[in-house]
Amino acid sequence: MQLEDINKARYNKHIKITFIAICIFMLAVSLTISSLFIHFWGGPEGENLHWNIAGVVIAALLLAKILITYKQHPFLYEAVYMRKVKAELNRIYRKQRQIKAAAAEGDARAMAILDFSYRASRHVFELDNNTITLDDLTKNQNDLLTLQQKFNIEDLEPYQAEWVKEY
Repeated sequence: MQLEDINKARYNKHIKITFIAICIFMLAVSLTISSLFIHFWGGPEGENLHWNIAGVVIAALLLAKILITYKQHPFLYEAVYMRKVKAELNRIYRKQRQIKAAAAEGDARAMAILDFSYRASRHVFELDNNTITLDDLTKNQNDLLTLQQKFNIEDLEPYQAEWVKEY
């Protein structure tokens, strides 16, 4: 996986519009379906929680179908791309202890994985306006550069997702 330049303003605008559309869809569809279920099959005592839950579940399933159908649409490109980047960061994070240990022993692939992880994290943090942890990230990147110098590793190979499975 390679990192791509994403227009921050476009990304934020599309995320906000998508989030609002999802909220409106869930509200409208779940209320409509729940109301119809209660109207036709609801009890007089008002114990209709199961019909309300059914309305929400059906709305969520419809939303999932719509999102799967339209995930290739250009409007959702940035959101889908960032979801993939975050998923890859989660895969790396789950193996981070082993990867860091291998990097400390001079493993160039482990260093390449960490380099990608740090660059991708910076990319995500900057797009999501999460600048609180950038200082820690910079420290980690500097530590990685120190490791590279210690083991005379000048250039790292481009990151390959399958490498994570090795750790």
